[in-house]
Amino acid sequence: MGTESILITRSDVIHKLRELNSSVFKAVVSNIKVGRFKRSEASKDYQDRMTYTRELRRFVYNPAVLDLVFSDPALKESFFRTFGYTGQMNFTIYPSCWLRDIPLLDFGEGVYMGDGIVLGTNQVSVDQKIIRVGRIKIGDQSIFDQRCVIGYGSSIGSDCIMGFQVIFGLKCSIGNNTKIGGLSRIEHNVSIGNNVVIGPASKIGSFVIIDDNISLPEFSAISSFSHITKEGVFSRRNSPVLDTQVKS
Repeated sequence: MGTESILITRSDVIHKLRELNSSVFKAVVSNIKVGRFKRSEASKDYQDRMTYTRELRRFVYNPAVLDLVFSDPALKESFFRTFGYTGQMNFTIYPSCWLRDIPLLDFGEGVYMGDGIVLGTNQVSVDQKIIRVGRIKIGDQSIFDQRCVIGYGSSIGSDCIMGFQVIFGLKCSIGNNTKIGGLSRIEHNVSIGNNVVIGPASKIGSFVIIDDNISLPEFSAISSFSHITKEGVFSRRNSPVLDTQVKS
């Protein structure tokens, strides 16, 4: 740990992963956790995050190395375990993904993540003084098309299908067997039930709740703080019904 070697070959990768499997780096990995941290060199939590990120960047900033790692099951497992992943390993991921805070990821059996996926486990505050960190969980057999984005604190259920460039904000909860069409945007703190279908190019505002078995057409625009039920769309603030097309 601490050398600035450039990874090129499989032997380089194996050597680096073995080097990182030391008690010192394992202690750093164990300190990658959920929370709100000051971006200050005086903070042990932040120091450990910087050490962890510096070593991870040797891999994630080199797509050719990640291609080698992700295409070799043994190397893939060694890489993820070294950087703190504790879940099952039968998932597909591509070198152009954005990976951080690997101990906070949980991929279900058979999960598929296309090119350019962003797993946004952390976010820096506007003034760059604070970093907020959260888990991301994805259930069994869920599929994400290219360039999807998942914000920290989010949980995606099993058997879900997410189209091209679906964006999830922070702390979203998505039920099982839910399908969201491409180019849709799901804002922060949205709760979507089981067996929901949302058409392409839709926008779901923050703090929206969508009940089970609801279908929304393409280009749907749901205001923040709405509640979508089988009876229609209601404001969670003052209760009047809003105009929209809802199928159940």
